[in-house]
Amino acid sequence: MGIPELLVQLVLVLAVAKLGSELAERLGQPPVLGELIGGMLAGAGWFHWLRPHDVTLHALAEIGAILLLFEVGLESDLGALLRVGPAALWVAVAGVVLPFGLGYGVAALFGLPKLAALFVGAALTATSVGITARVFGDLGVLSRRESRIVLGAAVADDVIGLIILAVISGLAGKGSLSLGEIAGVIGVAFAFLVGSILIGQRCAAPMLHAARRMRSRGTLCSAAIAFCFALSALAALAGLAPIVGAFAAGLVLARTEHRVPIEPLVKPLADLFIPVFFVMMGAATDLSVLSPATPDGRAALGLGAALAVVAVIGKVIGGLTCPGRGIDRWVVGIAMIPRGEVGLIFAGLGRQQGILTPSLYAAVLAVVLVSTLVTPPALKRRLQALSDADEPASEDTRGLVESAR
Repeated sequence: MGIPELLVQLVLVLAVAKLGSELAERLGQPPVLGELIGGMLAGAGWFHWLRPHDVTLHALAEIGAILLLFEVGLESDLGALLRVGPAALWVAVAGVVLPFGLGYGVAALFGLPKLAALFVGAALTATSVGITARVFGDLGVLSRRESRIVLGAAVADDVIGLIILAVISGLAGKGSLSLGEIAGVIGVAFAFLVGSILIGQRCAAPMLHAARRMRSRGTLCSAAIAFCFALSALAALAGLAPIVGAFAAGLVLARTEHRVPIEPLVKPLADLFIPVFFVMMGAATDLSVLSPATPDGRAALGLGAALAVVAVIGKVIGGLTCPGRGIDRWVVGIAMIPRGEVGLIFAGLGRQQGILTPSLYAAVLAVVLVSTLVTPPALKRRLQALSDADEPASEDTRGLVESAR
């Protein structure tokens, strides 16, 4: 794609994002829902204006996902996340085990080979923190305890899900994996997360202090973004999702004295790239593969519907088992539902390795679509209900209470 064509594509992406988000807000829905549906219509719907599989646009969308998680990390309190650690870990494990078992069971009932059924179960495990984080941010509830539990759990089950995916992919390539190799993957994941936070805290503060003393324009913002990209690259090299490194980078910088000046500097860049991510994720969803006019389409629709049901049930039940007091467990369960870009990554890898047939790939795609679309309105409705319940009683109500006393 040449530069003029790329620029035209970016104009379309940004126009679709802003028009879609504006329409969604006017309808009382989260802006992210408008961006997703706008991408579906422009790329994979009737118009085919966008090129969802273009390498350059895909790279820009990935940068958007990285900046989204970096921004969420900047707005999070690591100490608070650690305090809800056990609850988040419980939700993460439950949110992996239940969807994996239910997904494997449904795939086996539909007569899929064992390896394909295992891969389908693995594709249902990881939560797309990007969708939920955007809804939490739009509604201004990132400081709620439920939000911190979900963000911590989403990162944890992303790591667990990628470990499971590595095991399944190894089974496809080699036939088996030794316990030593599995332990090595697990060790790398935990070593990266702990090491990036501990070592990053020692390196980030001096780097940002030096950047603030420099006279050239934009040095502080460039240093913060470079730190984010560096940890994202290290996460990818360690076999983890780059967004895990971006979130860790945000957590580290949030504990420095430079957090306040960094946040407003990063937001314009995030506002440019994050909509690209959501629009392109919608554009990559091709609904034509689920056409009921063909046998493969009907089979994919049936399997996709069954998998979508167990995908939602598995995450919600995991959230409902969250330990602790003063927590709305429905918020936790609903927020863990979306698979989003993580599910798309899993599905794409399964198709590349020949584990998923076209119809099975379409079924997994349907799960990603349904889980992504149902979460924002359901989560917004639940949070608004909690907000209404928390409002103080009216003057008349308080007067009646006093009279009764």
